[in-house]
Amino acid sequence: MTLITEKYRDNVINSEAQIAKFYKLAKEHFQINVDSQTDQINTIKESVRFFSLELPTELKEIFISFNDAPLFWIYESSLLNQIEEFMKFNFKGLAFSELHKQIKENYARWATTKLKSEKEYYSTTTINFIERDINKHNFFKSILKGLILTYQPTFYNSEKALEIFENTIGLIKSLRLNDNTKSELNYLLKLYIGFVYLKENEYIKANETFKQALEIKPQGCSARIYSSLSEIMLGNEDVAMYYLKEVFNYDIKRLSIALKFNNLGMFNYFFRNAFIYNIFHEKGFSKVSDAIQILFKEFRVSDDSIFNSYREKIDNIKKCKLDEYYDEEIKKSFDFFEKLYIQYSTSNSTLLHATYPEFQNKIKQIIERITFNVKEKYYNEVKTYLNTYDVVINNNLSAEKHLIEELEMFKKKSQETLKETIQQITENYDLEAKEIELKINEIPEIDRYNPRAALVNNLTYNIFIAFIVFLIGGITGYSNKIIENVNEFNSIFVSVLISGSKWGAISFIIGLIITLLMAVGIAIEKYDVLSKLHRKLNLLKIEKEKEIVEAKEMNNHKQKIMIESINSSIELHRKRVAEIKEQKALAEKELYEKANQKIEEETKTLINIIS
Repeated sequence: MTLITEKYRDNVINSEAQIAKFYKLAKEHFQINVDSQTDQINTIKESVRFFSLELPTELKEIFISFNDAPLFWIYESSLLNQIEEFMKFNFKGLAFSELHKQIKENYARWATTKLKSEKEYYSTTTINFIERDINKHNFFKSILKGLILTYQPTFYNSEKALEIFENTIGLIKSLRLNDNTKSELNYLLKLYIGFVYLKENEYIKANETFKQALEIKPQGCSARIYSSLSEIMLGNEDVAMYYLKEVFNYDIKRLSIALKFNNLGMFNYFFRNAFIYNIFHEKGFSKVSDAIQILFKEFRVSDDSIFNSYREKIDNIKKCKLDEYYDEEIKKSFDFFEKLYIQYSTSNSTLLHATYPEFQNKIKQIIERITFNVKEKYYNEVKTYLNTYDVVINNNLSAEKHLIEELEMFKKKSQETLKETIQQITENYDLEAKEIELKINEIPEIDRYNPRAALVNNLTYNIFIAFIVFLIGGITGYSNKIIENVNEFNSIFVSVLISGSKWGAISFIIGLIITLLMAVGIAIEKYDVLSKLHRKLNLLKIEKEKEIVEAKEMNNHKQKIMIESINSSIELHRKRVAEIKEQKALAEKELYEKANQKIEEETKTLINIIS
């Protein structure tokens, strides 16, 4: 930006001798010529290269210059892409899209043109389009308007610009933007507020604002540089140097990332666009030229180019003739160093000197990687040989495992077999016992063993027989008598009754005695049969328990024999494993000793390069 109100610049201009001394530092330490104006076209091109790099978040920052702060909003940054997506989603309609397009196009022309008349025209046109936008939540237009009020002399209004930036910070908090986007926007707005205070020579407020920006983004080097500048304006030289040292270390870190990934394009960009270079575009830093000179000298290894030393070490590595151990990463590193040497061998930049430890570390990593590959070769040979032992060990362990599983299966099957045998024995004896119990329960129902039934039946027979005897006895006693009259017949009938009754009674008594004796005999027989059945039942239970015990003993005997046999086999395998392991340990020690000797012989010269 060329046509801006610069109260700050008028206040910080020092003597030409002091400024010349300051610019000499740029030439002496970084071989750069400081122009009074920056090349905006080149700045935009460099921004395109920067945003194409794949970088971690903490390294993805492009410098926001006090002079060219408006240019950021025409860069093709990821932040602007996110803002565009937000605008498309939240502010729809053809009218808004066209208005938004006109605002961006006219703002871009204003930010890039160097002609005063064009700047006035495009700034006015941009403001007019912004005023036509009625969307209160359009923070993008507010930022652009604030920048025009800050950097366009015809519209310059610091109070209004500060008000817009502060209000925009509040507006962004209320919008549905992701936290990273909000954080980045707040960081930029704090920078712009700090720039306004710088223009107004309010260094205390500027310093406070830049520190607030650093709280939002601790790695923000733009804020660090202008915090350092504001500290210089406040007379705090030590604090200013602390910030500059952090900036320098940040540049070293970025170059180390490029070294790590062998990325020449990244290295070139970071070297061309180191943050530390930007202090030479701020004349205020000339006040502390001596302190800056001391700071730069802290980072210089020597006054000679460091690449000659690196080239010598690379050549020494190649002379070791260890090409067979170069992997793709090592080859890329050699190629990377070769290209670096071609480009920077004549450079004596303090920034390159500052990266000396990183280059040293890179050389060390190459040597360590080659050494690792050498070790890997010989160690793999040892491992391949030792694998033959492992095969035998694993086979024995596998056999042992199989035997243990077989033993467990046998125990389980043995228990199941025993259980089935006991169950079969129990079922057989229970069946026979049930038959006996059934007989015991049926005996009372059998007439043959029922004394009462026998007594009743025998009494019936006895009465019948007694009656027959009664008739026969009566008839037999008077069978020879002749009946002559009726009265005599009655006498005979009485005599028959008496005679029959006598013999019938005798027969009945004898029959009764016999019946009672038979009933007693049946009762005795019933008791005897029941006793025999109960004894048989008890005997069955004893035989059942005995047979179960015998089955268990037989099972235990078989199990013992099998377990002893399997355990014997397991023990043999274990002894074999122990023997093989012992042999392996001895072989391993001997083989690794030989391998280490070969490794030491092959890498001795290599190790000496970094010793």
